[in-house]
Amino acid sequence: MGKLFKGVSVEKPPFAKVVAESPFVVTVGDRVTETIGRMGRVPDVQIVDGKENRSRRRLPDVPCSRTIRVKNPAATITDDAIEGIRDALRGRKPARVLVDGEEDLLAIPAVILAPPSATVFYGQPGVGIVLVKVTPASKLRNREYLAKMGEVGAL
Repeated sequence: MGKLFKGVSVEKPPFAKVVAESPFVVTVGDRVTETIGRMGRVPDVQIVDGKENRSRRRLPDVPCSRTIRVKNPAATITDDAIEGIRDALRGRKPARVLVDGEEDLLAIPAVILAPPSATVFYGQPGVGIVLVKVTPASKLRNREYLAKMGEVGAL
């Protein structure tokens, strides 16, 4: 959906520059949230599920001022998750959306709902981190993904 930074390239200046210059950051995934946090940038919104490669793990040690709990089973995008993301984007920051289930597909509604000029970062398991600049074109592309999946729900 966006630009892929493979493995070690995440530790290099081009990726760090994008992170530092992003006025609003949304992270999807525990490892991604941790990585961005270690770089000194607290995500404005972090979407996590306490899992990595479907195995339980400790939640990222990244500050948040509030936690919104949502249910989102694997391979789905629920209205509950969409409303949780919407709430996190509108309210006090930094916010954490804690998913009971799986957060893997939630980068799609995050791009659709995030403000223009935001950057959404999500993990590509075993490969690296994908970044998506939120623009009218990226919002449209993600709406098209949802339509192909038969998902429209609360969006």
